[in-house]
Amino acid sequence: MNIFLLLGIVCGLVFLLSMQIEKRSIFNGMFLTLSLLLFLGSGLAVVTTGPVSRYDHLILILYFLFALMLLLFLLFVIGYVIRNTWKLIRKEGRKRNNFFSLLASLGMFSFLLLIPTTFLTIEPLAITITIYIGFYGFLFLSFLVSSILYRYNRPYYNQHYIVILGAGLLRGKKVSPILASRLERGIYFYTMQKKVAPPPRIIVTGGRGEDEIISEAEAMKAYLVHRHIPPQSIIIEDRARNTYENFLYTKKIIPDHQKVVFVTNHFHVFRSSLIAKQLSMAAEGIGSPTAWYFQPNAYTREFIAVLAMNKKPHLLLFSCFLLLLAYFYFS
Repeated sequence: MNIFLLLGIVCGLVFLLSMQIEKRSIFNGMFLTLSLLLFLGSGLAVVTTGPVSRYDHLILILYFLFALMLLLFLLFVIGYVIRNTWKLIRKEGRKRNNFFSLLASLGMFSFLLLIPTTFLTIEPLAITITIYIGFYGFLFLSFLVSSILYRYNRPYYNQHYIVILGAGLLRGKKVSPILASRLERGIYFYTMQKKVAPPPRIIVTGGRGEDEIISEAEAMKAYLVHRHIPPQSIIIEDRARNTYENFLYTKKIIPDHQKVVFVTNHFHVFRSSLIAKQLSMAAEGIGSPTAWYFQPNAYTREFIAVLAMNKKPHLLLFSCFLLLLAYFYFS
């Protein structure tokens, strides 16, 4: 058994254990991604050490084809994201947040150009830049894997509360499509639980923005009442201005030892679960669908927000990176 296979098995076992202990962790995605990469590395190590048989040649060809397909796929993703950014800007406007996925795709393209340059030159400066960008590429991939894993979380229909997180209103008072999808997902969960257990209470959380006539929570309650949810089953929390405050203020409403599920969009559910964990709130998340053109930029934005939640180690790493660049450049 080679070292790559052994480490791959260890990472796989750690992933399974980590999922059992805590689903709300980016380490789940990291260990699963690392395990798969190590398994690929173990196969390559087997066919490139010792005598090379014709079967080994066949496996090497398959590995080469896989690498080529992966490269073409990454180039396709870069092209898709650039096209998608243009579509998003046409629909949502030229907001700063709408350019995050474009910057990420340009970073991915730079990384693809750096890899052959690094191997050909073996310059310390190029190696440092490649490792730094590659590390954040691995973190982004791990974040996506963690988000996808958490999307398949299915809470039991035995909850005491459903917390629906707010989103911006249209024209200051109308529920937006993104917010409507969250409300519909909450209604579905409420209806399904009502068939098998006592119905939960619904907390709608969201304050009033500067350009809004009413609070998000008020608009959400009106939507739910219109969809035949009893008004007495709905609790309004209308102070929160962001996801952190959604959970902070909601936690004060909910009594201890109650089962809670929260609802937001698929792209937002994993980061929301991390914030709930940060506030020691035992709440499980469920996601609602989002328009396809919105997702690449949304996931990129969520990743940046997760990095910001742990900014101190990343700032320290960036400082070390700059010092290494300066050392190699001036030496």
